[in-house]
Amino acid sequence: MPARIWNLSCFNGFFAILALCCLFLNGCSVLQGKKSAQQSSSKKPCIVLALPDSGPYSAISTKIRHGAQESKLELAKTGINVRIENLNTESPSWLTALDALPAECAVVGGPMREKSYLAAEKAGALEKRAFFAFMPTLKATDEGKRAWRFFPSPRDQIEALVRFAADELGIRSFGSFYPSDSYGQRMTKILETTLVSKNMTLKKASYNPKTPGTWSNSAAELVQPIQSPGKSPVPQTTFEAVLLPDSWKNVDKITSSLLVNGEDRLVLMGTTLWEQGLSGKQVPNAQNYALAIFPGAWNRARAPKSLKGANNDFWTALGYDFIRFAAHIGLSSRPTATEITTYARQSSPAMRALAPITYDGHGVAHEKLHLFQISSTGMKPANVQELRQKRQQIQEQAALRIRNIQAETTPEPGLTQESADYSEEPASSNSAPTQISAPVEPEPQHIPSPAIMRPASPQTPAQPQLGTVPQPSYKLRLPVKK
Repeated sequence: MPARIWNLSCFNGFFAILALCCLFLNGCSVLQGKKSAQQSSSKKPCIVLALPDSGPYSAISTKIRHGAQESKLELAKTGINVRIENLNTESPSWLTALDALPAECAVVGGPMREKSYLAAEKAGALEKRAFFAFMPTLKATDEGKRAWRFFPSPRDQIEALVRFAADELGIRSFGSFYPSDSYGQRMTKILETTLVSKNMTLKKASYNPKTPGTWSNSAAELVQPIQSPGKSPVPQTTFEAVLLPDSWKNVDKITSSLLVNGEDRLVLMGTTLWEQGLSGKQVPNAQNYALAIFPGAWNRARAPKSLKGANNDFWTALGYDFIRFAAHIGLSSRPTATEITTYARQSSPAMRALAPITYDGHGVAHEKLHLFQISSTGMKPANVQELRQKRQQIQEQAALRIRNIQAETTPEPGLTQESADYSEEPASSNSAPTQISAPVEPEPQHIPSPAIMRPASPQTPAQPQLGTVPQPSYKLRLPVKK
C-alpha cells in the first residue's frame, strides 16, 4: 500500500511538472505572439506611399511609384505579396484617407515635402504609424523618435566628399567657395564642423549669387594671387580641395573665377545638386572638370537588372528600395520608437539599388554615398587611379608655370630640389613626386580650362617687378636645373 501511494505521488508529481512546463511554454508562446503583433510575419505586408501626385513634384512621384511596382513584382516571385496604398499628399483629404486605413498599414514612405510632414505631425499621424520621410533632414527632436528618414542628408554628402579626398587623395586642407544663400552657408557650416572633428583646416569665401561679375574678386580673396603686369597670377592657395555648393549651371562661371586668379590645381567638390543638373545631359567640355567629384546615392552600374533602363534614376531606385525595406520590416501596427529603430537597422541590408543606408542606435539615418566624376555623358563612377594621375599631371604643369614666372621675376642661377620645396607640410603618402623631363612648348596667353593650365609665354620682365618671388601654395616639386 505504501508503495502504491508512493507511485501515485510520483505520477501526480510528474503531471504537475508537465503542467508547469506547458505553462512555461504557453508563456513563451504569448511572448512570441506579442512580438509577432509588433513585427508581422505575414506574407502580405501593407505599405503606404504618401507622395505628391499633382503639382510640380508629380513627375518625381511617378518615378518613385514605378520603382515600387518593380519591387512588388520581384517580391511576389519570392512568395511575398506586398499591398501598396497610394496617397496624394497634395489632396487636402490625404490625412483623412490615411487615418481610414487599417492599422496593419503601419509603414509610410514619405512625405517628401516639409509642408506635408508638418501637416502629418499636427494631425498626430506620426504617433499612429511609422513614417520614413523622403526628406534630407528632420528636426533633431523628431528623427529616430517620432519619424525616421529614408533619404541622403547634407551631412552624408559632405562626409562622402571628405572621406574620399582624405583617404584616396591624401588631402588634409580644404576650402569652400560658396554662394551667400542659405544652402551655401549650410553646406559650408557642415563641412567646417566635419573638418574640425578630423583636425583638418578650412578656408572659406562667399560670393553674391545675383552678381556673377563680382565672383572673380571674391575668388581672389580665397586664393590671394600675387599679380605682376604682363604675367599670369600666382595663387597663394592654402588648401587643395574646394567645395562648390552651387547648381551645375553655375559651375563654369565659378571655375572661371578661380582660373583668372591663376588657380587650376584644386580638386573641385560638388553636391548632389550637380547630379540633378547633369542627369541625362551631355557635357561637351567634360575635360575641363578632370578633378571634379560629387556624391550620389544612385549608381546605375550597380543597379538591379530591372532598373538598368535609361529612364530609371535615383527616384525610381528610391521607390524600389523602400518597398523592399518596408516589406522586410513587416509591421502590422506601430510599435515603440526604439523597436522601429531596431527593425530599421535589421532591414537595411534589404536595399539593393541605392547606396546603403544604416541607422544608428538613436534612429538617425546615415547613407554611404557613391562618388562620381564628370564625363561627356554627364557622370561616371569616380576612378581613384585616374584622378591621382590627372592631379599629378596638373600639378606638374602648375609647377612648370610657376618656375617660368619665377625665372621672369628673379634670376635663378641654380635651382635645387631643396629650394623648390616651399611647403612646411610633408608630402602626402598618396602623392608621387612630380618629375618633369622637358619643358612644355610655350603658347600664347589665354585663360585655360580648369583641367589644363599651360605656362605663360616668356616675356621681358616688366616694370615694376615683384618684390618677392611668388611661391606656390602647397608642395609642388619643381624640376632640378642642371
